[in-house]
This record gives sequence, structure tokens and C-alpha cells, in this order.
Amino acid sequence: MFSKKLPLPDAYHDAWWAFLDCAEVIEGGRRLLLGTLPTGRVEPAPIGVGLDALARAIDDARGWMDRWRLEELAGEWEDCHDALHESQVAIPVVREVAATTGELEELLGAVEDVVAPLDAFADAERAFRRRWRIPRDRTL
Repeated sequence: MFSKKLPLPDAYHDAWWAFLDCAEVIEGGRRLLLGTLPTGRVEPAPIGVGLDALARAIDDARGWMDRWRLEELAGEWEDCHDALHESQVAIPVVREVAATTGELEELLGAVEDVVAPLDAFADAERAFRRRWRIPRDRTL
């Protein structure tokens, strides 16, 4: 017997779209940062550009966090909140590593400490989707 997921309650639509805004801005910042890492023969933008973009993304996401706080997803919300803090705290470490070493592995490890916590947003999206059928567009 299959249990059918209920549609996202109308009262939660704004929370879903606010969450999606947070997740999208974080993913954009993360991509910009990862795009500054040296790969192949192409000289990337300075890593500071990516770190600045991610820092702005974190600030933007923080501004939307309270709009998607739902009791049913309290744990996921807390994980995302903590992830923003953890990533922000790690940004200066990456700046220091980038300025003081030419070792790619050391830099990659520091960047991983910034981006890995942000996987909490993907986990939160999966939690939304496990619990409810999500609307495809912003209209009700």
C-alpha cells in the first residue's frame, strides 16, 4: 500500500519559496567559489572573488532564513542556520591558506571546510520533498 504525500499546505508556500531562494543563492555562491579554484591550464579568477561572492550569498540567505522556519522542519532549519555560521567562520581561513601556500591540496581542504556544511540546504530540500508534494510555480 502506497501512502500518498499531501500537497504542501497553502500556508507553507511562502516558506517553501523563501527556502528555495536561500538554497539557490547559496548554491550560486558556492559555484562561484569553486569556479575560482585552479583547474587545467585556465587561469581562474582570484579565490577572493569567490569567497566574497559566497560571503554575500550567506548574508542574503540569512536574511531569508526566518521566512522558512517551520516546526515540521525545525531540525533541518537549525542545520542550515548552523551551516551558514560554520561556512562564514571558515572563509577567513581559506583567505589565509590562499595567501600563504601554493599547495593545492591544502587550499582544497580549506575550501571543503567552507562548502561542505552548506550541503545542509540539499538535505533540507529533500526533507521538504519527502514530507510534501511541492508546487511547481509560485502561483496558488
